[in-house]
Amino acid sequence: MKFGFLTSACLAVLLTACQTAGTASYSGDEPSAEGKLFGEYLAGSYANYLEDSDARSDYYSRAFARAENDIPLGRRAMTSALTAGDMNLARTLAIEINQKDPKEPMALMLLGEKAFKQGRNKQAQDLFNPATGDLTMGIAMGLMEGWSYVAANDLEKARETFRSVGGGAYFQNLADLQIAKAEALQGNNEAAKAAFKVAEENGQSAIETRLAKARFLHSIGEKDLALEELEAFSKQNGTFESGPVAAYIAALKSDEAIDGLLTPTQEASRALTEPAYQFFVANRARDAGEVFLRLALSLDPRHDKAVLWLGDLLDNTERSEEAMALYKAVPEDSHYIVSAKLAEANVHFSNEDDDKAVKVLESVNAKHPSFITREALGRARLIRENYAEALPIYDALVNSMSEEELKANTQPLYFRGICHEREKQWSKAEADFKRVLAIEPDNADALNYLGYTWVDRGENLTEAFDMIRKAVELEPNSGAITDSLGWAHYKLGQYQEAKKQLEDAVALSPSSATIIDHLGDVYWKLGRFREAGYQWERALEFDPTDEERANIKLKLKGQFDAVQKDLKVAP
Repeated sequence: MKFGFLTSACLAVLLTACQTAGTASYSGDEPSAEGKLFGEYLAGSYANYLEDSDARSDYYSRAFARAENDIPLGRRAMTSALTAGDMNLARTLAIEINQKDPKEPMALMLLGEKAFKQGRNKQAQDLFNPATGDLTMGIAMGLMEGWSYVAANDLEKARETFRSVGGGAYFQNLADLQIAKAEALQGNNEAAKAAFKVAEENGQSAIETRLAKARFLHSIGEKDLALEELEAFSKQNGTFESGPVAAYIAALKSDEAIDGLLTPTQEASRALTEPAYQFFVANRARDAGEVFLRLALSLDPRHDKAVLWLGDLLDNTERSEEAMALYKAVPEDSHYIVSAKLAEANVHFSNEDDDKAVKVLESVNAKHPSFITREALGRARLIRENYAEALPIYDALVNSMSEEELKANTQPLYFRGICHEREKQWSKAEADFKRVLAIEPDNADALNYLGYTWVDRGENLTEAFDMIRKAVELEPNSGAITDSLGWAHYKLGQYQEAKKQLEDAVALSPSSATIIDHLGDVYWKLGRFREAGYQWERALEFDPTDEERANIKLKLKGQFDAVQKDLKVAP
């Protein structure tokens, strides 16, 4: 984009200047009111394009102040304030909008949320109650209104409100869970058990349902049943090593207390959290998902699941600094601390700050050692190509796994094979890859790695080619796997076929230094020397390994044969 370097502030200056250029002199005349409005609105739009939430909120709020009767603009300003995390500004704007349009749904929702949070349940209900054609806001208001009736001890009205939440089957199932929680909170034990059974059968929000039921069972003295059900659920889902399910199981086994029943406000926070990701973000409605998560955290700032989901949403929309601040705010005693630290490390990796990422992983593994933290640390070593240190981690992981566990998850075995191969322990690597393929005959990565290495070593060539071709069939859009097939043809002197495959591989992975380098090599073998040099120059731009960089520079100096002498390439 030609003007991509402009900040929102710079754009606002340019826009306001351009707006008045036809009528103002060049002696510094003030822009017109219309010019300022236009500039601030477009600056807000540009900030939205840049994912600059603070600037977006600032400019839209300024624009609305100049056009206070423009309700759609006011809603945009209100939404921007909310997604910038400025709840006070969002509520201030809601008051202004509500005075001009008493039926504007987002303003009603924000004002109702504040009243509910402060215990003014009747006022909240009056604000939530008006019918609205805005389905998203209607769902949020319906869930909070239902819990406001629970807070007011009007369970009949709460049930009625939850059952009337629109949005289809997903939200009806979510409403069933709210009814089960409400029955538990009101002490209706048999009704709660029946309602939890309904919620379990519909399968939505499975973890939240199990946790809520465990809290309920523990509160009525049935902790053994709570433990039994949680252990069965954990086993069915691959065994939780961290998080609230694991924490509840550990506490119940040690005869320690788990979280008690939550307040209506806390439960409303969870009701808003569940659909934020499982429905809205899953259906690419990220703005709605963020609004729900911001509301959830306003109701319960310590709901760390909402913190993590919001952080992930922000990180996936180029707002990694905001995401990092959320992850760092998760306290050490949180059930979600391991997930928060893994997410923090992932942000560091995305920002190419590998040293910080590894330090975070080493710290969390030292404090909360588990399979998942050790595996994350092992993968970090792989990313940094530190195979000597990754190998003992993966060795310990594989040796700790039963055959049943390995069948369910062959990745540690595959990664150990890579470490063995890179550490020149080929017989062990070969055994690991064969073991992976014995469990998963269609594992494209293992087929590719073993087949490629056999070709590279000049061994089992027929079987190797069959394996690589099968890998390409399984993963036709993988540049790395297509490259393997091309390079295998190259190693056997089949340069025309190698050229075809390597050109396809570059098209699939246009920023892979390794693949571009390989294409340069085959062009050289075909006598297309200028094109070869062009590809090698391009490969240097895409972060090749130190060894690749050194070899490419030699080839560019005309020492192609010297680089190739160790390759078993057909004459």
